[in-house]
Amino acid sequence: MIFKKDFYLFTTENINGYINEMDLKNKSLLTLGSSLDQAYNALVLGADKVTVFDINVNVEMFHKIKRDLIISYPREQLYNKVISSVYTPNTENVTDYKSVYNYNLYMSSDENYDLLRDKLYHNDLSFINGNIFDIKDELNNKKYDRMILSNVLQYLEMYNIDKDNFEVLKKTFLKLKDHLSDEGIIQLLYFYNTGLINGYNFDDYFDGYNLDGIIDALNEDDECFDYLEFDSGHDFKDGAVLYKKR
Repeated sequence: MIFKKDFYLFTTENINGYINEMDLKNKSLLTLGSSLDQAYNALVLGADKVTVFDINVNVEMFHKIKRDLIISYPREQLYNKVISSVYTPNTENVTDYKSVYNYNLYMSSDENYDLLRDKLYHNDLSFINGNIFDIKDELNNKKYDRMILSNVLQYLEMYNIDKDNFEVLKKTFLKLKDHLSDEGIIQLLYFYNTGLINGYNFDDYFDGYNLDGIIDALNEDDECFDYLEFDSGHDFKDGAVLYKKR
């Protein structure tokens, strides 16, 4: 089984650290794909009509594999089954066994795991293949109550050569807001190791960790952003920024 290098078998971020703050019960959700763990955890919390948006064409195929493994095998066997079924030398970083259990609600108890199995058995996710920076062209007039974007918007340098990163971020944010329902919530940013925030030499590298610069660029209309910090499972904290539409 061959997947692109930007493919993750399990999340590398502590989804547990922020997802309970998003009030997902009976809410429609647009989420990035990759490991599918954001979508699966949202289903456990009662999200409705979950749509996965990803540039990687293999995500939908991986969902079908991972879904079938979840339905077919008990919680304590899932990690090894996913690794043995899908892993290739081209697969992106494989999250360690302990972190998979700590980062995911659906892996934290048999009750949650059984709930996810039931959701996946009776429902399915919908998929859109596309580039987040061209999202307006992909979504037409659709609106969502919630969005989960992981840290993709922080890799602006990879997608926007010779363009102002903060201007691109602002334009993308405005496009996303157009597809967010009233009082909707976006998980907008994710930081691995909050000790690095605002600590890079931003003249040279990685505006994605310049939180002050990002918020200044997005906050012209007195927007509502919440910053959260939580355990990473390592010797530092991770963080996330949630935007709440008013």
